[in-house]
Amino acid sequence: MNRRLWRLGLVLVLAALAPAPEVARDPTIGKSYQVPYRLTDTNHFLVRVRVNGKGPFNFLVDTGAPALYISTDTAKKIGLEPAKNSFWTPVDRLEFEGGARLEHIKARVEDPFQLIGMNALGLPGASIDGILGFTILARFRLELDPTRDRMTWTRLDYEPKEPPVPDRAEGDGPPAEMGAMNLLGPLAKFAARVVGKQPEEQLHPRGFFGLELSEEGGEIRVSRVLADSPAAKAGVRSGDRLLRLHNRDLASLKGAREIVAEVKPGDRVPLVLGRGAEKLDLTLTTGEGF
Repeated sequence: MNRRLWRLGLVLVLAALAPAPEVARDPTIGKSYQVPYRLTDTNHFLVRVRVNGKGPFNFLVDTGAPALYISTDTAKKIGLEPAKNSFWTPVDRLEFEGGARLEHIKARVEDPFQLIGMNALGLPGASIDGILGFTILARFRLELDPTRDRMTWTRLDYEPKEPPVPDRAEGDGPPAEMGAMNLLGPLAKFAARVVGKQPEEQLHPRGFFGLELSEEGGEIRVSRVLADSPAAKAGVRSGDRLLRLHNRDLASLKGAREIVAEVKPGDRVPLVLGRGAEKLDLTLTTGEGF
């Protein structure tokens, strides 16, 4: 009997000393992305997002919001059914223009008064389809330079906690304070009928090139080419100088990005590159981007 107890004790000790199984590390942690943004007429930052592969949609970058909010209209467009027995609705994936991506996250499907009011009056100059709040933004280190048209998002090894769920029984509706604030939405819609809604731009997918550009010493260079992208298939290499794009001379990095933003998926885009002493004429066919 003592021998059996001794063996059992030895097994328990060895089990305690054994290293814990390794948890697979997210390969995107530490990776940086250049995320294009738009500064609206109301000085809000908008980024383009796909939800469960559908979109693109305009989402407001709001560090003051507690979570991810998706408007009810946007949810209908993508076939996202709000959870019936839970405050949060599961979302399979979010894809951001620039390459950042999140999977298996939670969202609140509703129409916060900020979205209703701004969209009703058309104040931002663009429709706002949702809000990126703390539970999304806290997964990245965000670097913003207002003189550039891109933010740098670096994936952190950090998973934020969900905000507390209001203690409400099924069918009670939103908390009283949220319901009171949401009353401002219909008031904004009424104001829009009186003063008129400002026209907004239509949101169309952009052509995907699969390259990143930088400006060095007055030259526009290809700083990165994504594997298996249209740029890679056309023969573009990192370090190439971009001399002409879509039959237009380039004076600045900003001008190059404006041309890129005009290109639609499936367009054939001529490029003139400088590679060492060579000058190369290439053509790429854009994929579907944001």
